[in-house]
Amino acid sequence: MNILFVNANLYGHINPTLGLVKKLTEKGHKVDYFCSVELSEQVTKSGADWIDSGSGLNLFLKNYRPTDRHPFYMLMEYILLYDEVMLPQILDILKERTYDLIFCDSIFGGGCFLKQLTHTPVICSHSSFAMSHAPVPPRMLVPGTHPQLDYCYQILNRICTCYKIEEPTLEEVFLSKADHNIVYTTREFNGDDAVTEPQYLFAGPSMERAKNTESVDLSGIGSRKLLYISLGSLNTGFMDFYKMCICAFENTDYYVCMSIGTKCNVDQLGELPDNFLVKSVFPQLEILDKADAFITHAGFNSVNEALYFGVPMLAIPLVNDQHMTAKRLVSMNLGLSDNMKELSAEKLKAQIQQLLSDETVKENCLRISHEMKNCSNWDLTVEKLESYVNK
Repeated sequence: MNILFVNANLYGHINPTLGLVKKLTEKGHKVDYFCSVELSEQVTKSGADWIDSGSGLNLFLKNYRPTDRHPFYMLMEYILLYDEVMLPQILDILKERTYDLIFCDSIFGGGCFLKQLTHTPVICSHSSFAMSHAPVPPRMLVPGTHPQLDYCYQILNRICTCYKIEEPTLEEVFLSKADHNIVYTTREFNGDDAVTEPQYLFAGPSMERAKNTESVDLSGIGSRKLLYISLGSLNTGFMDFYKMCICAFENTDYYVCMSIGTKCNVDQLGELPDNFLVKSVFPQLEILDKADAFITHAGFNSVNEALYFGVPMLAIPLVNDQHMTAKRLVSMNLGLSDNMKELSAEKLKAQIQQLLSDETVKENCLRISHEMKNCSNWDLTVEKLESYVNK
């Protein structure tokens, strides 16, 4: 098969697909992958040929400013404008190349529009929860409710008028449901009883990564518990939070690996305690494989990786689906959650102590780790995709 992957410029959306891409190419299928240059190395090392998302999309990402700050409407505005910029480039690719299958990222892949614009089967790749309904009540999608919502409807109408296609509802754009869908977690963790097979294939998390950071020497941990702290790769400018973590865990029996991203400088933290190792980025899978607890922003990809290794979490959600992911962790008794604005050093320390002493949480994390590992069968996933295309 000739396959096209269309994705965003975000690690949390690219990384879940890499195991599938690698298995597809190993089985002789040709995969082209449309994404930004920053993530090209990841996809090429998985066996795909990279297609540059281009300067137009980069310019949009650099200059985009939301018209308002409503959490859901702002996300919808971003999705629609992103798709509007991206669609012409994808359609140009489809004029030049023939594909048997197109994978579209569920949030930034334009699948809702592409399935009307091509005769090629479109599969939606869900890098977060697959949902049967939008996470807002229907009244919040009624035109006239909010100026930012009305702007979303303007963009939607503009796209559909341009391509002379039927206008989907905003909920349909958000849900991005195709005839076939892949979800990178287990059925249990995804929840939502209305999201079921065979339309949704639960493939489990991908542990495939092109190694772009050096391994970390953890031989100095000794008998101490390993605590990993990371707020992901985007919203990392929280120097006060990092200082709070140092205050909470210095002079304790924890060995702490703390990722601070690229928006803060290690020098700003002053002299580090002996039990702290601080870097801009860590090889996350390598650390999670050894971690006893994880303080996380509750990004869907990071949470799935932690659950794969059975690591209990303290979730501190910041934006978008992170709040939903944190709630899911708590509801399944896989960890705790807190608000960044309500944290203190004393509270952080107490929550980690509680997390590590809770035997029920530990047992639940080990159970779902076993389920995650059993679910991640890329050979079976590829067989099901091949069967779908053949039909």
